[in-house]
Amino acid sequence: MNSIWNKNIESFRLRFPQLANIIEENISDFESGKKESPLVLVQAKNGEPTAIENSVPLHSKYNPGREAVQLFQKDSMDGSDAAVFLGFGLGYAPVEFCKKFPSTPLVLVEGDTFHLLAAFSALDWGPVFSHRNVIFAVGADVSTAAGLATSFGADVKFFSSSAQTAHDQAYFYSVKSQVAKSKQKDEINTNTLEKFSHLWLKNSCRNLHYLSEKDGVKKYFGLGKNLPFVIVAAGPSLERILPKLPELKKRAVIVCVDTALKACLEAGVEPDFVVLVDPQYVCALHLEFLASPSSVLITESAAWPSVFRFPCAETVLCSSLFPVGQYFEKRLGEKGELGAGGSVTTTAWDFARKCGARRIYIAGMDLGFPGRQTHIRGSQFEERSHRKSTRTSTGETDGIAALLGANPKIAEDFRGKKILTDSRMSMFSWWFEKSTATAAMDGQITYTLTPESLAIKGMGVANLDELLSEDERLGLKEEFFSCAKEKSEMEKTDAPGFSEVLDSFKKNLEELESLAKRGLGLCDDGLKNPLNAGKVFTRLGEIDSQILGSKAKDAAALVFPTKRQLEKLSSSLPKEGPLAPLYMSRLIYTQLLSATREYLEALG
Repeated sequence: MNSIWNKNIESFRLRFPQLANIIEENISDFESGKKESPLVLVQAKNGEPTAIENSVPLHSKYNPGREAVQLFQKDSMDGSDAAVFLGFGLGYAPVEFCKKFPSTPLVLVEGDTFHLLAAFSALDWGPVFSHRNVIFAVGADVSTAAGLATSFGADVKFFSSSAQTAHDQAYFYSVKSQVAKSKQKDEINTNTLEKFSHLWLKNSCRNLHYLSEKDGVKKYFGLGKNLPFVIVAAGPSLERILPKLPELKKRAVIVCVDTALKACLEAGVEPDFVVLVDPQYVCALHLEFLASPSSVLITESAAWPSVFRFPCAETVLCSSLFPVGQYFEKRLGEKGELGAGGSVTTTAWDFARKCGARRIYIAGMDLGFPGRQTHIRGSQFEERSHRKSTRTSTGETDGIAALLGANPKIAEDFRGKKILTDSRMSMFSWWFEKSTATAAMDGQITYTLTPESLAIKGMGVANLDELLSEDERLGLKEEFFSCAKEKSEMEKTDAPGFSEVLDSFKKNLEELESLAKRGLGLCDDGLKNPLNAGKVFTRLGEIDSQILGSKAKDAAALVFPTKRQLEKLSSSLPKEGPLAPLYMSRLIYTQLLSATREYLEALG
């Protein structure tokens, strides 16, 4: 091999020793000629190396170096968190990027290791190896590559060319699609936080005492290995399954999402479990005027308070997704984490998985609108739209809004037939695709009982009649609940009392409130007396260290402005000058003070 290769491969091994060890066999095969280069190296008009693959030139045939320079004259980072190169040919663009942006993170994605090695044999990659924040996502599967692509933040800028990705278009497309879905998920999470954070705080503070009174859902974990689980969702296709539900309950554990409970009860079936984890009032209405005396309700401490009055056999808690609940759980005892993919059905499925079920069946999770219906007939969604309908805004108006409200598109169901879906449903589908694939590696297989639902890669279609032909498992189900009760008794610990933890939390909040007040006063002093700014900055640094060490800071973060909100609030503040940091600090202390006071008021 040539001197450029020797220099590159030595630098690569020094900078990325673990990755080098992983692909060492490929490196040996390439060095020995056992594996030929996928690229044909030729000389450009200006004497620089360039490459051809499948008769297609990967760079300029005249001046590939200048081509890369011009790329970054036209394309800035536009405030993006990181750059992601999907393919890179011989590496001219990444090398030039590293010269121009020596500290901006970049991720180099290439599914085929030999394409990277071919680039190492032709061009000096020195600037890349000396870059501060570079990741090689080489030879990785789609999910791993997408995860690495977002490791520096959700806002990434892609660089690619059709010629340099033509050797594996499907791979690069899939990576980019998963990154886009991850970004969409982050955007949804931010929107949700901005809209509901104050509701979550209020609900959590009212329900905190249940964390010391209710069992955790974890008492069921690992006990369901001998039982199939059926997740009942509220899609239109559920209507076909409901008549069979009484017989299914004899053979499987029935886990019903809140939106489907009314339909189950009307079919004469009280589910084994009902799952409601969304804190909104509208979700609490799904249980309104209903009772299921033999069911176990799974909820979380931030749920609307009326949920805890639902008539059922028992209410158990899953671990809270919100900081105040997490603070109390660490001291009173963990309840058991359940996955949250944006839909209550994802939480119900994860419960079945955590219970150890080897077979998980889903009914009515349509992730689309079969027959242009949004939910099963008689659901609370449909009932509510009829209750609030007027002459000018009918129930059908609500239905049209649901159908067309989130970028509708046509996809395929499990039968290969067309189904109307939208971008929200695609997010849930993506979550299930990833999660069921991971579960399958542990021998936990997920099926659908409703093939008219949106097709999810890796999920099979089950034959309902075959499931119903299996022996009844009433004895195994009774044993399942009995073991959970025994497990709960055995795991009881001498946790501190609720009042003790509450008093400690209030004290931590009061200390945080005091720090915010002091910081605010120092900022005002520095702005009034600019000559004191140096001393003020020093004292603010001390206060910030104390804030970062506060046990209540994560809880306060729930109602602290998001990055987007903070940027909007600070838009009118001075951006330059020696006092600009003081204006920003003053805004932050003001918001922190507001957050701590909101907690203290809610706690009473």
